Amino acid sequence: MSKLKLTLGIIAIILILTAIAVSNYFMNLVPENPSGTLGNTSGNLQNNGLFCEQDGVVYFANAYDDYTLYRMDPDESNMKKLNSMSVKWLNAAGKYLYFYQNDSNEGSGLGYVIKTTGIYRLDKKGRRSTLLRRDAVSDVTLIDNYLYFKNMSESPMNLKRIGIDKENESVILDHRFQPGSVANGIIYYANTNDSFYLYAYDTVTGTNQLLWDHQVWNPVYHSDGYIYYMDLETDYQLHRYHPSSGSFEVLTTDRVDLFNISGDMIYYQRSNPNDAALMRMYTNGSNQELVSSGNYQNINITSNYVYFNLFDEPTPVFKQSVAGPINVSVFQPITEK
Repeated sequence: MSKLKLTLGIIAIILILTAIAVSNYFMNLVPENPSGTLGNTSGNLQNNGLFCEQDGVVYFANAYDDYTLYRMDPDESNMKKLNSMSVKWLNAAGKYLYFYQNDSNEGSGLGYVIKTTGIYRLDKKGRRSTLLRRDAVSDVTLIDNYLYFKNMSESPMNLKRIGIDKENESVILDHRFQPGSVANGIIYYANTNDSFYLYAYDTVTGTNQLLWDHQVWNPVYHSDGYIYYMDLETDYQLHRYHPSSGSFEVLTTDRVDLFNISGDMIYYQRSNPNDAALMRMYTNGSNQELVSSGNYQNINITSNYVYFNLFDEPTPVFKQSVAGPINVSVFQPITEK
């Protein structure tokens, strides 16, 4: 072989390898999300984030299939399994899904893949999974181009964040806190180091301030300008607080275990040893209705339905039209092995 042919062959190989490297770089490049991006509703994320809706598609953790990842239309048509990973705290933005993979399975054999606990990014077709952060975390929330999460393996269990491109991990709050909600780049949360008072952390400026010296739990900022919360000073009654006016209102005198909001409707679990029930009412506290008797959890809401299950009983999953008449039925998704 002549030196010229050898040289041309080496150049061709270099060009091919360079083209592959460049192609892989752009394939792995994660476009930035526009300002104001939120991966899921705060109410869903406070209920383990098992359902997430974006651009007319519902992504969900299928309780009938070990909480693996599925997708469907809001009316529950066109259902499809996307991935075999068991997920929670689902977030969606742009071309990707972000979530916590919550188990680590052992096994062997052809095709076996170790499932590592941690935060993942996955394209919406269920391919090209990327482990962003290996560890036990909770309350994963996508805000713009960062994933915020509660670190469970360090003391104190502080608030941290990591970029959607796996870069720039940092501690945001170095004290214990109770997860809250996000609106307009502000995280509203209960500071457990400061009597569970309501605080507001600005994710853009990095400033943190006391918003209200009142004991709250599970604060959720709603589009009506109110912050809804379980009031620790009145045994977990559901109240709402208006930051601009400084006023608050009692919505129900029931003790509440958990709640979620959609539009002008609140669904909440009434805590009563003799009369526990899933209830609903308007956001002003009017028209309280019994949805279903029993102890329920994981109240997740899409544009069409409210999904929930009995406490410590993953299946069956029940559903109720968000704003329609009370008519609880069983959610029956497909399962694909």
